[in-house]
Amino acid sequence: MKQFYNKVYVKNSKQHFTTFLIPELDTPTSDVKEILKQISWKSKKVLDVGCGTGFFAFNAAKKGANVLGIDYSKDAIDEAQARYKHKNLRFKVSDVKKIHEKFDVIVSNGTLEHMDNPLKILELFKLCLKPKGKIIITCPNWTNLRGYILMTLWYLFKAPITLADLHYFTPIDFQNFAQKLNMKIKWKTYDKRWSHGDVLIKDLQRRLPKVLEDTNLPKNTKQIKLFLTWIEKNIIPLNNELPQSGATGLYVFSLQKHKNPN
Repeated sequence: MKQFYNKVYVKNSKQHFTTFLIPELDTPTSDVKEILKQISWKSKKVLDVGCGTGFFAFNAAKKGANVLGIDYSKDAIDEAQARYKHKNLRFKVSDVKKIHEKFDVIVSNGTLEHMDNPLKILELFKLCLKPKGKIIITCPNWTNLRGYILMTLWYLFKAPITLADLHYFTPIDFQNFAQKLNMKIKWKTYDKRWSHGDVLIKDLQRRLPKVLEDTNLPKNTKQIKLFLTWIEKNIIPLNNELPQSGATGLYVFSLQKHKNPN
């Protein structure tokens, strides 16, 4: 993963991620907006794990947090340091395993799905928390129309549906993580245009032909168009307000309060 992300940042990440290929979707700023709404950041000591080029870390610092952004890609950190300056902000090439400080909040935005052992990473995050600390995670969510289509291709045909994801998480996975960590969890999903709207159609128009070709499945352009037309007519107009409907999940872990036996 380190080699992959170094290549991404060297070449310019805007060429690699769907966000930038479909400008109508407000991600990545939607992730930052959703995270920033979760707590009051003033005077909080924050660790941003996998900070990339520093956009969230900078915005949290502007809200009054004291932020350390870490990433194991030197190219990402070099760009973050060049792009963002703030008295409450510092960036460092590092791995969370090498962090021994304690934080009020640990944020990891769109990284857990790329990790070999996500639960182990969450356990490391927990060790770095202060007594009332929180862990805030965002990652793709697959319990929606987009997920059902792409998960079918993945599980039945091992189709390469994403660039670098190793895991395809849902809220159920995070509830299980919370139980194993002995932590409380609150969650929500967002980016519903991506999961059940016009952005979904544009994404599938671009993605499906490539996925089918890479999997050596029939790539019939006419049939793909008919399929997407059917979705637009029969699925998109239906209710999409279930808690799990969004294309991105946000998960807030909190430490359990221990009851006084007396």
